[in-house]
Amino acid sequence: MAMYGSKVFPDWVSSSIGNNLNSFYHLMMMVAVYVVCLVSYFIFRINTASCSYRRFKHHELLEWIWTVVPILILAVLWVPSVRNLYMMNHIGNPYWSFKALGHQWYWTYEYTDSASKSIEIESYMVSSEDSGYRLLDVDNRMVAPCGVPIRVLVSSEDVLHSFALPSCSVKVDAIPGRMNQACLFSDKAGIAYGQCSELCGVNHSFMPIVLEFIPTKNFESWWTPYRRYILNRIWYR
Repeated sequence: MAMYGSKVFPDWVSSSIGNNLNSFYHLMMMVAVYVVCLVSYFIFRINTASCSYRRFKHHELLEWIWTVVPILILAVLWVPSVRNLYMMNHIGNPYWSFKALGHQWYWTYEYTDSASKSIEIESYMVSSEDSGYRLLDVDNRMVAPCGVPIRVLVSSEDVLHSFALPSCSVKVDAIPGRMNQACLFSDKAGIAYGQCSELCGVNHSFMPIVLEFIPTKNFESWWTPYRRYILNRIWYR
């Protein structure tokens, strides 16, 4: 999504897979423009040339060209496409994992600490007067380390939702009774904004997602006091 200060299109792609997808998009656009220009040129020549295509019954060289060239073009597009699909589904050995659960109409984030205690954070959209971006900021941001792979498990407690972070090139369906997963990776610190991208009810547009990526060393020092604060709040609730 375009943010204030962006250069027309979103310019904060923070993951290697996002950069690969952008490069693949540029390659596809180059091929599409080339094909459109070539077809337009032939249409123009046929309509303006004195000789007609009806005079030619067959042309073996031309038939070889329009058979082999499209095959080569599709092969060039197939290789990076398969590679990107594999990288998007490859989790590997994640440094950290958390669970994102969709509700009508907010998100909860769950993760387990070293003592195997499950901690849950509820994240609601804040009013426009209290936020930096309209309909995009939340009261409790999810904090995650940058520079390391993170696994996110996505599900839903009621209806279909979708966990979408365009700047991280992630979009995962949240389906009740099913756990989907994806890999998050941010190579720099920053704040990633997203939204539920599956129509889920009257307040569908009021389900923002905010992930704040911080350096790994800062994440370790932040985690201990924050865990203590959350556990105390749950204990005295």
